[in-house]
Amino acid sequence: MKRNSTGGSAPIETALFARLAAALPSHELPGEQRERMRRRVMQSIASGPSSDTTTVRADGGEWIALSPLVKVKVLRVDALAGNQTVLVRAEPGGSLPRHQHRHDEEFIVLEGECRIGNLQLHAGDATFAPAGSWHDEITTDTGVLVLCRGEYPAPSYA
Repeated sequence: MKRNSTGGSAPIETALFARLAAALPSHELPGEQRERMRRRVMQSIASGPSSDTTTVRADGGEWIALSPLVKVKVLRVDALAGNQTVLVRAEPGGSLPRHQHRHDEEFIVLEGECRIGNLQLHAGDATFAPAGSWHDEITTDTGVLVLCRGEYPAPSYA
C-alpha cells in the first residue's frame, strides 16, 4: 500500500477501504467465542507489559538532589553501553556547571526554559552534544524539566 508523507493511507485508498468495509455484512460472534476472546484480551491486559520492557511511572522512582535547586531522577542505566536516561528538574536559579561529554548526549526540554551558555532553549527544544564536546553552564530563571540521555557515570565537571 502506498503511504503519504505523514504515514497515512493515500486518500483514494482510504475511500476504497471505507466502501469495502461498508459492503461487508456484519456478523455477530457466538456468545462462547465472544467470551473466549474477551477472556484472552482481559488476561493480556492483566499480565501488564512484556518482561523485556521497563516502565517508570511519573510518581515512581527517586529524585536525587544534585544541589539545593537541582534534582535528577534516573530512568534507565546501561552500564555496559556507558549511558543513562534521566530527568533533570531545576528550580528557578538552578544551574549545572560546565562539563565535558565522553559520549553523545541528547538534551530535550520538556517544561520551562533554560540556557546552555548563550543558547536559549524552550519547552520542545532539543540539543545534541557529541562525544568530546563541552557544555557551558546550564542555567534557568524560570525552572526547567529536561529529559537527558547521556553518559554513565555522569560527565566530569570542569
